[in-house]
Formats: sequence, C-alpha cells, structure tokens
Amino acid sequence: MSRLTALLVVPLLAFAHPAVAGHTPIDHGDAGRKVAHAQVDEHDAHAAHAAHPAAAADIAADHQRWEPDAPLREGMQRMRTAVDALSHGEHGHLDPAQVQRLAKNVEDAAGYMFQNCTLAPEPDAALHGVLARLLGGARALAADPADTGPVTGMREALADYPRLFDDPEFAEPALDAGG
Repeated sequence: MSRLTALLVVPLLAFAHPAVAGHTPIDHGDAGRKVAHAQVDEHDAHAAHAAHPAAAADIAADHQRWEPDAPLREGMQRMRTAVDALSHGEHGHLDPAQVQRLAKNVEDAAGYMFQNCTLAPEPDAALHGVLARLLGGARALAADPADTGPVTGMREALADYPRLFDDPEFAEPALDAGG
C-alpha cells in the first residue's frame, strides 16, 4: 500500500461501520461473547470494503467504463439526490436535522448497494473507493451538520462515478453545484 493510499484509507477505517465507531464493549457473559464475535466478523468485512482505493483520480485515459447493474444505478441516483440537496446547506438553507437526514440517505443508499450490487472484483473495488469517500463525508456531516465542508468532497466522489461506469442516466454533476 502506498503512503498516499494509507493516508487516505486509514482514516476511513474509523468510519467502517456505524456500530463500531465509538463502541465501548460491555461484558454480557457467554451469550455476549458470541454476539461480540459476530460483530468483529462483520466489522472485518466492512473494514475490508473500506480498504479499497479511496480515490479514482488515477483513472487511465483509455479506461473502458464498466456496465453498472440496476442496484448500482439506483443507489447512485439516490446518493446524487441527497448530495444535491446537501448543497443547499452550504448556503445555510438547511437546519442540522435536515443535514443529518440527508447524510443518512447517503448511508442508506450505500447499504442498499452493498447488499444488492453484483459487480466483478475490479469495478467493485473502484466503486468502493467512491463509496468510502461519500460515506466519510456523510458521517462527518452527521457528526457536525454545521460544517458543510465535506459536501465538496462528496460531489467530487460523485463526479468519479460516470468516469468509471457507463450509466447513461447519471449525468456527471458539476463540481461547483454548491454555488
């Protein structure tokens, strides 16, 4: 793993699973140990997803865009709708609860894609890099809805999707959509 990749991916591991972030273990006896083991297995799977490339900036000039499946198309449309709405927050037109609700919409769309997309390994890895950036922004917004700075990075992540996937229904968003 390159130093740049490590710098981008390691902070995302803290956001790998909402049940793990800020989790303090409680001893629930033998029954609790079985549940804790299952949570560790689930966390390891999500951490593996977060370890995919964090940025698609190195897309080869001759890259042949991959064909998205229906769940990917739907999930990315849902994310784009939420991020477009978050742009209103950059102008002070959303209250904290609205920002948090839109951030949750991004997380829900990612969860839908994780459960339903069936991509080959290479496009899956590229997609997870895009999703990690979107989820990192969503979780930052959920934690501090007054700081809309993450929206810019989320728009940039969305802009990488049509560079990677041939989705004719997904027009590349303008990076300055917040203005």
